[in-house]
Amino acid sequence: MELDDNSGAGVRFGYLYSPQHEIEFLYNSVTADDSLNFGERADLQNLQASYVFNFSDRQVIPYLTAGLGLMHTDDSDPLLGSETDPVLGLGGGVRFFLGRVTYARFEMRANFFQGNGQVYANGVDFSFKELAFGIGWRFPAR
Repeated sequence: MELDDNSGAGVRFGYLYSPQHEIEFLYNSVTADDSLNFGERADLQNLQASYVFNFSDRQVIPYLTAGLGLMHTDDSDPLLGSETDPVLGLGGGVRFFLGRVTYARFEMRANFFQGNGQVYANGVDFSFKELAFGIGWRFPAR
Protein backbone atom coordinates (compact mmCIF):
# COMPACT_ATOMS: atom_id res chain seq x y z
CA MET A 1 0.00 0.00 0.00
CA GLU A 2 1.01 3.57 -0.66
CA LEU A 3 -1.61 5.81 0.92
CA ASP A 4 -2.44 9.22 -0.54
CA ASP A 5 -2.63 12.34 1.60
CA ASN A 6 -6.27 12.69 2.61
CA SER A 7 -8.22 14.68 5.16
CA GLY A 8 -10.29 13.40 8.04
CA ALA A 9 -11.93 14.48 11.27
CA GLY A 10 -11.24 14.14 14.95
CA VAL A 11 -12.11 15.25 18.46
CA ARG A 12 -9.99 16.11 21.50
CA PHE A 13 -10.61 16.59 25.17
CA GLY A 14 -7.94 18.12 27.39
CA TYR A 15 -7.63 18.71 31.11
CA LEU A 16 -5.34 21.64 31.99
CA TYR A 17 -4.19 20.85 35.53
CA SER A 18 -1.75 23.78 35.70
CA PRO A 19 -1.02 26.66 33.27
CA GLN A 20 1.75 24.62 31.62
CA HIS A 21 0.68 20.97 32.03
CA GLU A 22 -2.22 19.24 30.31
CA ILE A 23 -3.44 15.72 29.68
CA GLU A 24 -5.29 15.26 26.40
CA PHE A 25 -7.30 12.48 24.80
CA LEU A 26 -7.68 12.44 21.02
CA TYR A 27 -9.46 10.44 18.37
CA ASN A 28 -8.77 10.97 14.64
CA SER A 29 -10.25 9.16 11.64
CA VAL A 30 -9.02 9.32 8.03
CA THR A 31 -10.01 7.38 4.92
CA ALA A 32 -7.07 7.27 2.51
CA ASP A 33 -6.92 6.01 -1.07
CA ASP A 34 -4.15 3.63 -2.16
CA SER A 35 -2.23 5.10 -5.10
CA LEU A 36 -0.68 1.70 -6.04
CA ASN A 37 -3.86 -0.38 -6.17
CA PHE A 38 -6.66 1.47 -7.97
CA GLY A 39 -9.92 1.46 -6.02
CA GLU A 40 -8.38 0.26 -2.75
CA ARG A 41 -8.65 2.38 0.37
CA ALA A 42 -7.79 2.19 4.06
CA ASP A 43 -9.68 3.57 7.05
CA LEU A 44 -7.31 4.67 9.82
CA GLN A 45 -8.47 5.46 13.36
CA ASN A 46 -6.00 6.89 15.88
CA LEU A 47 -6.81 6.95 19.63
CA GLN A 48 -4.23 8.46 21.99
CA ALA A 49 -3.71 9.84 25.49
CA SER A 50 -1.12 12.62 25.40
CA TYR A 51 0.84 14.86 27.72
CA VAL A 52 0.97 18.51 26.57
CA PHE A 53 3.51 21.06 27.79
CA ASN A 54 2.38 24.66 27.20
CA PHE A 55 5.15 27.27 27.01
CA SER A 56 2.92 30.20 27.98
CA ASP A 57 -0.49 31.02 29.37
CA ARG A 58 -1.02 34.17 27.27
CA GLN A 59 -3.02 34.69 24.06
CA VAL A 60 -0.53 32.73 21.85
CA ILE A 61 0.55 29.40 23.34
CA PRO A 62 3.19 27.21 21.67
CA TYR A 63 3.24 23.63 22.97
CA LEU A 64 4.89 20.21 22.67
CA THR A 65 3.02 16.93 23.01
CA ALA A 66 3.81 13.22 23.38
CA GLY A 67 1.24 10.43 23.52
CA LEU A 68 0.62 6.71 23.50
CA GLY A 69 -2.35 4.91 22.05
CA LEU A 70 -3.71 2.60 19.39
CA MET A 71 -3.95 2.92 15.63
CA HIS A 72 -6.53 0.73 13.90
CA THR A 73 -6.32 0.22 10.13
CA ASP A 74 -9.12 -1.40 8.15
CA ASP A 75 -8.20 -2.09 4.52
CA SER A 76 -10.84 -2.45 1.79
CA ASP A 77 -9.02 -5.51 0.40
CA PRO A 78 -10.54 -8.57 2.15
CA LEU A 79 -7.18 -10.39 1.96
CA LEU A 80 -5.56 -7.74 4.17
CA GLY A 81 -8.44 -7.13 6.56
CA SER A 82 -7.59 -5.03 9.59
CA GLU A 83 -5.07 -4.67 12.38
CA THR A 84 -4.60 -2.62 15.54
CA ASP A 85 -1.12 -1.48 16.58
CA PRO A 86 0.31 0.47 19.52
CA VAL A 87 1.33 3.97 18.41
CA LEU A 88 3.66 6.67 19.77
CA GLY A 89 2.77 10.24 18.81
CA LEU A 90 5.19 13.19 19.05
CA GLY A 91 4.41 16.72 17.95
CA GLY A 92 3.95 20.37 18.62
CA GLY A 93 1.78 23.26 17.72
CA VAL A 94 0.36 26.60 18.68
CA ARG A 95 -2.98 27.85 20.05
CA PHE A 96 -4.22 31.36 19.24
CA PHE A 97 -6.87 32.60 21.67
CA LEU A 98 -9.67 34.56 20.01
CA GLY A 99 -11.04 35.85 23.32
CA ARG A 100 -11.20 34.45 26.86
CA VAL A 101 -12.58 31.05 25.88
CA THR A 102 -12.26 30.26 22.14
CA TYR A 103 -9.00 29.38 20.36
CA ALA A 104 -7.71 28.20 17.00
CA ARG A 105 -5.18 25.38 17.06
CA PHE A 106 -2.54 24.27 14.53
CA GLU A 107 -0.52 21.11 15.16
CA MET A 108 1.97 18.79 13.44
CA ARG A 109 2.24 15.28 14.88
CA ALA A 110 4.35 12.30 13.79
CA ASN A 111 3.01 8.86 14.72
CA PHE A 112 5.25 5.79 14.92
CA PHE A 113 4.13 2.15 15.02
CA GLN A 114 5.24 -1.36 14.04
CA GLY A 115 3.22 -3.58 11.72
CA ASN A 116 1.95 -6.96 12.91
CA GLY A 117 1.64 -8.71 9.56
CA GLN A 118 -2.02 -8.31 8.60
CA VAL A 119 -2.23 -4.93 6.83
CA TYR A 120 1.37 -3.81 7.38
CA ALA A 121 4.49 -5.99 7.11
CA ASN A 122 5.25 -7.83 10.35
CA GLY A 123 7.95 -6.23 12.51
CA VAL A 124 8.55 -3.32 10.13
CA ASP A 125 8.54 0.24 11.52
CA PHE A 126 6.04 2.66 9.97
CA SER A 127 5.15 6.29 10.55
CA PHE A 128 2.74 8.91 9.32
CA LYS A 129 2.43 12.63 9.87
CA GLU A 130 -0.69 14.59 10.70
CA LEU A 131 -1.24 18.28 10.15
CA ALA A 132 -4.24 19.30 12.26
CA PHE A 133 -6.33 22.44 12.54
CA GLY A 134 -9.17 22.95 14.96
CA ILE A 135 -11.30 25.31 16.99
CA GLY A 136 -11.53 24.76 20.75
CA TRP A 137 -13.15 26.11 23.89
CA ARG A 138 -11.70 26.41 27.38
CA PHE A 139 -14.08 25.64 30.27
CA PRO A 140 -14.38 27.14 32.79
CA ALA A 141 -13.12 30.51 31.56
CA ARG A 142 -10.46 32.00 33.85
